Amino acid sequence: MASGKKVLWGTLICGFVIGLGFSYVAAVAVDKTAKPEFCMSCHEMKPMGESFKISVHGGNNPQGFAADHCTDCHLPGNSLASYLIEKGISGTRDFLAHIGLTKMVDFKQNFYNMKDYVYDSACLHCHEGIKDPATAVGLSENIKEIHEKYYWDAKKAGKDVSCVTCHNDHTMVNFAHPNLLETLSEQK
Repeated sequence: MASGKKVLWGTLICGFVIGLGFSYVAAVAVDKTAKPEFCMSCHEMKPMGESFKISVHGGNNPQGFAADHCTDCHLPGNSLASYLIEKGISGTRDFLAHIGLTKMVDFKQNFYNMKDYVYDSACLHCHEGIKDPATAVGLSENIKEIHEKYYWDAKKAGKDVSCVTCHNDHTMVNFAHPNLLETLSEQK
């Protein structure tokens, strides 16, 4: 009976170590495939990556802060499960288009549909101080009132608003992808 317990414990420990190893490899893969360098390794994404580098979110700001991953903005930030599911879907879609099995994403058209691929939960993951008007921190009274009127109250009223309704490259110079529309328009 003692040898049976040893086998059980040995199996559990080996399973735990193997599971830990797989988890580590998966975490590293998820991290590496979310970085601008990986995304820009496909020629289709180069204009987005280049414009991001000169943007406020790419580090062109007084604090030098930069979003570390493309997915910091372009995947949901509300849960690990939704993040991984959407990462799998969008990664598969982009890969299949890259190798010619499906239609390429129209990035120029997508520029006008930002709310479909920039997630409020991702914005609020970093800018969490503005999640709730009652407890918003780091905002002047004027900015707090604007967010309350055009975002929080509009959301409560069921309106289809998102962070990028106001915060985008049309309304704010160098916001996320400056000059991207011009660059995409010049491409054939």
